[in-house]
Amino acid sequence: MNKQIQKVHRPILSSIVLWAVLSALLLNPSSELFAAETAQPLSDSERNMAAQINNVFRRAAAIVRPAVVSIRVLKPVPPSGFSPGGEQSGLGSGVIIDKRGYVITNHHVVANTSKIKVVLADGRHFEGVERLLDPDTDLALVRIEPKDQTLPTARFGDSEQAQVGDFVLAIGSPFGEGLAQTVTSGIISYKGRQTHILGKWGYEDFIQTDAAINLGNSGGPLVNLYGEVIGINSNIFSPSGYSTGYGFAVPSNIAKYVVQKLIEKKHVQRGWLGVYMAGLDTLRKIPKESWEPDLQKFIRENPDLLDELPKSLQGVLVTGVKPGDPAEQGGIKIKDVILQINDTKLTTARELQDIIARLDPGTVVKFIIRRNGSEITREVTLGDRDTARRRYVQGLTPKEKTARLGITIKPLNPELARFFGYNENLHGLIILSVQPDSVAEKSGLKIGDIVVSAGEVNIQGSPEGIERLKSIIKKADLKEKGMEMVVRNKSGQRTIIVKDTK
Repeated sequence: MNKQIQKVHRPILSSIVLWAVLSALLLNPSSELFAAETAQPLSDSERNMAAQINNVFRRAAAIVRPAVVSIRVLKPVPPSGFSPGGEQSGLGSGVIIDKRGYVITNHHVVANTSKIKVVLADGRHFEGVERLLDPDTDLALVRIEPKDQTLPTARFGDSEQAQVGDFVLAIGSPFGEGLAQTVTSGIISYKGRQTHILGKWGYEDFIQTDAAINLGNSGGPLVNLYGEVIGINSNIFSPSGYSTGYGFAVPSNIAKYVVQKLIEKKHVQRGWLGVYMAGLDTLRKIPKESWEPDLQKFIRENPDLLDELPKSLQGVLVTGVKPGDPAEQGGIKIKDVILQINDTKLTTARELQDIIARLDPGTVVKFIIRRNGSEITREVTLGDRDTARRRYVQGLTPKEKTARLGITIKPLNPELARFFGYNENLHGLIILSVQPDSVAEKSGLKIGDIVVSAGEVNIQGSPEGIERLKSIIKKADLKEKGMEMVVRNKSGQRTIIVKDTK
């Protein structure tokens, strides 16, 4: 496969040049092509140009398609007073990335499932014998057992090298297996997009594309013209639930790290620093009215801070330090500018977050910091992100918890609405966290869901609404009948039967 991919490189360069020439001809109204009343047949050179362009796309699709799979799942639906229960079927996509039988897909495709079947492009099918999950990136691995059979595999590319404007292909099974192996094309529209679909603790650095991605495409590959996987398609932005040209894929460089950790350790551990931060470049470029409220408050309290820093200074400004966390223990202070971590110079907060996330808890890292006009060095031993998350949830006030379900909720406000991508005028109670293996997770409640009603009672987005919800949950028979909840998110409204199946 490596030889095949290498052969693609030369035609691509020439074809892109030819594509540009062809586009200029087609878009130029003075072109001879449109000067005549009747379009003339293509010349031999033009036909050759079109053939080369087609061959680039054909080859990229042909390299990856054999490794693209459909994933059928069954999800248990517990019986309740409203439903007899049973199993609900679902469908997603995936791509084989290891001959030992590892298939990468989305967490939301295979989480909370009782059965997983993987169907290959050639019709072979295998049972999923193991699933490994990383909800923070919406990635998962499903392991199948090929035994003596040979599996086709796809190769990861370098998502850092991909640029806005590059052509890409999305491959998967939109709307079901009847459309398996569908290939759509488009360009990279944006890099580093955050949709907030993964919530406060999610890692979002999505590649945005206008290649059509629909229900069933989740977990399928986003492919460059070299026939390399540069992303795993995850979600779309659409009021209708169908593609409107705004699709989002997890970058391959994140996926490669997650795959490695899941195979080696069965889960992904991440380092934790414990700071609030903002890149200096971001602060200089983005209008103050667009900053988060906490950041606006910090700058109001330190009005001269940005003006005192050299305009050419690049780094990450520390706007807050969590008490007792690794940053404080290692000597990092508010108003420090982090210039470098180990050997990497920093320009954005996202860079620092990504580096910390790829380091194990207990790793000692060296920071070069600018403080009061001088550069100093500090060493910090990273903590465990999961431990920090549990401590965060435990630190919330009782009014914000519904412990029986395993969720944390708050009334929606403009800040939270922006964070999760909702209209700022929207009201309701929003779910901020869902504990692993909790009643809520097993029932299908998700971070970012807005509670509409519980037990057929409408829930208001207020402290009183929290108390009413807690009262309804307390009275509900979650063991036998379950409780009906209506929730909504950006994909629409749905009804869930919340039941304790333990």
